[in-house]
Amino acid sequence: MRPFLLSLLCVVAVVSVASSLRADDKRPNIIFILTDDHRWDGLAILGNEKIHTPNLDKLCAQGTRFKNAFVTLAICSPSRAACLTGRYGSANGVTKVGSASIKKGEPTFARALKEAGYMTGVTGKWHLGNAPKDCGFDFAATCWSNGTWYNREFNINGKSQKVPGFVDDVTVDQSLKFISQATEADKPFALFLCTQVPHMDHRHTWPAKEEFLKQYDVDEMPLPETWNDDLQGKPGYLGTSRSRTQALSYGYDDPHKIREHARDYYASVQQMDEAVGKFLDELERRKLRENTWIILMGDNGWMLGEHGFTSKVLPYEASMRVPMAVIGPGQKSQVRDELVLNIDLTASIYQLAGLPVPDRLHGESLLPLVRGEKVPDWRASFLYEAPTPQLGSRPLWAVRNDHWKYIETDMPDGSIFRELYDLKSDQVEATNVADRPENAALVQELSQQLKQLQAKIE
Repeated sequence: MRPFLLSLLCVVAVVSVASSLRADDKRPNIIFILTDDHRWDGLAILGNEKIHTPNLDKLCAQGTRFKNAFVTLAICSPSRAACLTGRYGSANGVTKVGSASIKKGEPTFARALKEAGYMTGVTGKWHLGNAPKDCGFDFAATCWSNGTWYNREFNINGKSQKVPGFVDDVTVDQSLKFISQATEADKPFALFLCTQVPHMDHRHTWPAKEEFLKQYDVDEMPLPETWNDDLQGKPGYLGTSRSRTQALSYGYDDPHKIREHARDYYASVQQMDEAVGKFLDELERRKLRENTWIILMGDNGWMLGEHGFTSKVLPYEASMRVPMAVIGPGQKSQVRDELVLNIDLTASIYQLAGLPVPDRLHGESLLPLVRGEKVPDWRASFLYEAPTPQLGSRPLWAVRNDHWKYIETDMPDGSIFRELYDLKSDQVEATNVADRPENAALVQELSQQLKQLQAKIE
């Protein structure tokens, strides 16, 4: 078939789908709540009895919780670009934090849904070089990157203003304003609600309110098993990398300091949970939940002393693993243990909106899993990539399955440092077994698999 004719048929198909959707008043609303620096264990419902997250727990209990959810690159800007495009950063153009932009011509779920008749909005943290409008958002009330948690500067549909109050409360207020506009216009809506908290503020602190801090006893806070890791078996540069030096500046050579930080972090998560709870309660009051799907995910994890580190990017569980849940009308409460990724949510959004999932997307729709189906050909492993040095990292890639994690790091001398962790017996990734003779064939196999997964990213 000639390329022109094939393109024409694709356009006709999309227009036909969009037209049929506009005639269907039952199109679901879609809300994607992206929390910031939210560890995989940062919800009580996921098994952490020490943290208080009643509102998100209640939400997650109404749908599908994913035990093994990960991001493809654990840092703010790349994770957001991956969510919007459903594609790896090395393909969409965003592999570092800051003002990097999604490449021109890359798909975004916001643009696709807008073209299909949805009203689209983004609220809260924005951390991409692209303007929200260029990504397909009709409504944008955003704060740039990170800053103070209180009296934050927001850009609301092109107008900058300092808005009094807690940043996530402001995000919730603006989200409800957007929903009101969509409701008045009698249009289905898609909202990308991005919290700033529990990300640290611009002073590298978690300035949670005292009412939340006092609910946690520092002495009862968790201490990672690997807090005093000697880093034997890890790339040598990590001993003087930012992940370690910044942790030492926080006092992470003292267990009490780590526990104090854990207290501050948990209180911050709870303060964010309260803000999001107000939003969820208002959805209930407006009777919108009966036709609304809600997606919840952390943009990346956060190391609270694991291996003596702070921050993210590195390919260890506390950094790359996140909470994730999908909740829809009439869905049963369940827990799935498949390996799922942030880029899968993008494909899911297309399908929820009744749109064809673009072939270019690297993720897979989660809806079969949400429906409780058995999917025998679901991915058995996935690629993690951090090809651009940032926050003190070296270029690195990893393959993770339900048993093993294999990591390759490009070292300054041109060599490759290899790590292999047996996640069945070593969940905290304390012992690198890559150099053991009995694992030589496995290392070769996983290295080859890593290259094959890299080759599939176009």
